[in-house]
Amino acid sequence: MTTTYMGGRRGPPEDGERPLRGLPGGRARPRPTPGTTQPDDADQSGRQAPEDGDRPRERVSGEVVRPLRPLRVLPGGAGQRLRLLPGGAEAPLELPSRDGQAPDGELGVDDPQDGHPRPAASRRGAAPKRRWMAGVLALALLAGLAVTGWVVAERPKAGPATTTPATIAAPPPVTPVQPSPVVATIGIGGLSYGMAAGAGALWVAGSDHVTRIDPATNSVEATIPVGATGSGPADVAFGPGAVWVPVAVPGAMFAINPATNKVTARISLGGPLRGPISVSATRGAVWVACCGESGAAASDEGGTLFRVDPRRKRVVAEIALPANPVAVAADPSAAWVATASGRVLQVSPKRNRVVGDVDAGGPLGFSQTLAVGAGAVWLADPFDAQVVRIDPKTRRVVARIPAGAATTLAVARDAVWVISSLGLLRVDPATDQVVATASDPDLRRARLVATTAGAVWTAAWNSVARIDPDLVAP
Repeated sequence: MTTTYMGGRRGPPEDGERPLRGLPGGRARPRPTPGTTQPDDADQSGRQAPEDGDRPRERVSGEVVRPLRPLRVLPGGAGQRLRLLPGGAEAPLELPSRDGQAPDGELGVDDPQDGHPRPAASRRGAAPKRRWMAGVLALALLAGLAVTGWVVAERPKAGPATTTPATIAAPPPVTPVQPSPVVATIGIGGLSYGMAAGAGALWVAGSDHVTRIDPATNSVEATIPVGATGSGPADVAFGPGAVWVPVAVPGAMFAINPATNKVTARISLGGPLRGPISVSATRGAVWVACCGESGAAASDEGGTLFRVDPRRKRVVAEIALPANPVAVAADPSAAWVATASGRVLQVSPKRNRVVGDVDAGGPLGFSQTLAVGAGAVWLADPFDAQVVRIDPKTRRVVARIPAGAATTLAVARDAVWVISSLGLLRVDPATDQVVATASDPDLRRARLVATTAGAVWTAAWNSVARIDPDLVAP
């Protein structure tokens, strides 16, 4: 136990001083002299002293002495406060209880505010009350926090949507990736304006020459210059014994020998050609449609259809057309001319004049929109997003097949291949339905289409793509 000296010097008290009981060596205030006035009801700490009846006063040598409560030092370190306990130095030393309070029945001078010490038991009775009040305050605080959280949660959000509980969605089904149907791409070194197959090769007209592609090697086999003075080839067709290429300026037809890859004839068409130019060849005739007007009244203006004899290599007929032509396709029985107004004209090769007119239902405006084969005449109608099938015998529309914005088509023995905004489409002529689509972006940008044995070909601005028809899946 450490003895604490309460100030002053160490040693026995001197005259006029008396010891503070319970603290060895401590010193108290001097004894009052008879002339000094000292309140009897206050002690050193400024607290109210007990009444006279509580404890007899002591007198020494005729002087009135104010009774003092004996102090006892309690252990506990700096954290424990000193307590004034009655009993004087003779009282046994008692330690405080676990809660830091004095034992029952003892007085503490720091408890009351009115100066009267109260039993420690009363103080312990007040502690549970304080703890109860603290619990009530804690519960009120928690309730306030809960209400605040509810109000904040119910406040309208600033965002566009409220948060919903997360749900675990089933993974989407895995769609098998279809392989690209493009098996080869061949550069042609210029813009393409026409494409045709014949003599075991693919012929592409563009720029100022005709490119010959070998399907066996998927490579350019020959490049054949065309002697144009103001424009390049406008289209190309294959017929018996030659490849036929019309040129707008100077307005002529060029014949290329496939055996030698050289130009063997140049046939004048009477002057520069204007408007869309299209060519088609059969066994006994080569047909060139041209010379329609462009602009707002183009559909109301007429055009011209030239017939060229492939053996004599000269123009044998010049047929006036009642509407602006955009494409021509022929077989031995007739030549069919599509017009910008959406009409399809039938021209008799025997009479060299228009013998039939079919209303296809809408304006066209694109070249190479017509093909003949598989027992029908097929028209690509981009504005109505369809392929129109015409019966050549009755000259009536027998089917309209939804196909997107179709711009060009080619007919094989068992399929009609269409270039549209949806990609490359395969139409079954037996059911008049689209049975397969290749939506490759490069195919949607294609301008031309043609077929050879076992392959489909598309042409963009400066390249040709070979398509495996078996990879164009439904």
